[in-house]
Amino acid sequence: MQLVRELRRRRVFRTTALYIVAAWAVLQVSDLAFPALDIPDEAIRFVWMGVFLGFPVALLFGWRYQFTVDGIEKTRPLASGEVAGALSLNATDFVILAALSIVVVAITYGVVREINEADDGVGVSIFGREISPHSVAVLPLNNLTGDPEQDFFTIGLQEALIADLSKVSGLHVTSRTSSNTYAGASKSILEIGMELGVAFIMEGTVQRAGDQVRIRLQLIDAAADKLLWSENYDRDVRDILVLQGEVARTVADQVGVEMTPAETRRLTRTRQVNPEVYELVLKGMYFVQQFNPDAIAMGFDYLNEAISADPRESLAYAGLALGYNTIGHGINAHDAFPKALAAARKALDLDEYSGEGWAALAEAQMYYEWDWATAEKSMQTALQLSPSLEQMHAHYSYLLLLQGEIDEAIAVSEKARDLSPLDPLWAGFAAWIYMLEGRWAEAILGCNECLAYTPGFGFCLYTLAQVYTAQGETELAVDILESGNRADPFVIWGLAPTYAMAGRDKDALQIAAMLDLQHTPRNLMHLSFTYSALGDIDKAIEYLKLAYEARADWLPWIAFENAYGGAVEPMRGDPRFEELVARFELPMYDR
Repeated sequence: MQLVRELRRRRVFRTTALYIVAAWAVLQVSDLAFPALDIPDEAIRFVWMGVFLGFPVALLFGWRYQFTVDGIEKTRPLASGEVAGALSLNATDFVILAALSIVVVAITYGVVREINEADDGVGVSIFGREISPHSVAVLPLNNLTGDPEQDFFTIGLQEALIADLSKVSGLHVTSRTSSNTYAGASKSILEIGMELGVAFIMEGTVQRAGDQVRIRLQLIDAAADKLLWSENYDRDVRDILVLQGEVARTVADQVGVEMTPAETRRLTRTRQVNPEVYELVLKGMYFVQQFNPDAIAMGFDYLNEAISADPRESLAYAGLALGYNTIGHGINAHDAFPKALAAARKALDLDEYSGEGWAALAEAQMYYEWDWATAEKSMQTALQLSPSLEQMHAHYSYLLLLQGEIDEAIAVSEKARDLSPLDPLWAGFAAWIYMLEGRWAEAILGCNECLAYTPGFGFCLYTLAQVYTAQGETELAVDILESGNRADPFVIWGLAPTYAMAGRDKDALQIAAMLDLQHTPRNLMHLSFTYSALGDIDKAIEYLKLAYEARADWLPWIAFENAYGGAVEPMRGDPRFEELVARFELPMYDR
């Protein structure tokens, strides 16, 4: 008791309480300030180390010294025979103890909450990624013309600027999908920069009159909300490609990125465009990226009209290849993918430096020809020419899986998410890879991020349900899928085998009968999974062979454990299943 009295007399308890409050404040400020100042999140560990190392120093200080009205004074030791005061608490002591209790409760609550969110995977980490000092996003440009028809030109110019910036390997360029989230948004530049995970924001206006265009662009330091550079351009539309390259070189210089000689050459090529053809290409590219068959068909009309007017327009062929790839994934692989291959090769004949052309070629080689080595070469070329093509990173991650490069696949998939942090599709892609690895918390986190961006997004419901069926939680998986839109094919594809795994055979067979009406590649694949889950292995293998012959794009990944939420597992070990997997000649088996 004498020691306690002495500690109190020397005000060690008060010093300890003040130190804990100050340390908590420092940690909170660091947690908020580090992302804005582009300091890696991992650096906060050093703040924690400082807090712990400083604690014994604070105790020693409290024992030996006191703050007085005259400054810091050494605490007087007790005289011989002197006894420290009683332990009764005064009002100040109660205030200090109450404040200390509140801080301890707050810290404990925060730690418990973080642990629970990490375990359950329900957090949304839009703000949690490191911001590259050479990252930039191009926000939607404002059409000042007053003519809605010029929206296509404005949208196309934004996409072209993103494409040319993406040719600079030192730049980290956010995709148009994520940037367009802020069309008409009232958020500050600082908020947008943090949510997109970029250091710089480009915004601007476009005003067109006939073949003349006035463009105003400005580059803003997002963290400081400070104008870094601005420029007005009055140009002929015929010189728009020259302008795009000029802007890309200027931005690289402003953010401190040194371009390679090859990049400089590609961005200083001079080629005039036909304004009418250019506008047709912009309209065509807009529609073929809509993931809607009717819109894609409209895009084909514009692109073919552009090619008829100017057969040298490589971007028009790249757009055709993109649209045909989309159709090949979902409807008719044997018709669409060969057309995609032909259009991509034509685009590259006209412009061997077209990153979009190489990306379209690689996609068809991977998902249709199942030519893994050639597809990888095309992907690497596409990423060398356009390092910020987020969709190419996403597809490459799935090729790396087939090569057995799991860790690299995860890293590349996360790169796609970084380049387009608000696009639900790439969050879902990453989640599926984590599921294959049995990393459930990360898979669930990715799915929940995906659903936070786009509530009810079918692919993410599909993936999340499989994460749970792979763990045997079939009823929860059913609830997830039943919350979705029954008109969404991903919901239907997910429900059929999930009902079967949940023991709801009648419901599974009802959906299977609907899928059987149209033998698209993915319908056939999911019919196989449904009958596998029902225990009818002969029928499952029959549909699996049909899916193989139809070139179902996602079929090779049945080789993985946990694939499709465990619906494939009953077929494993059957010689017919193993023989079909061997046909893929997957490179991971050669390691």
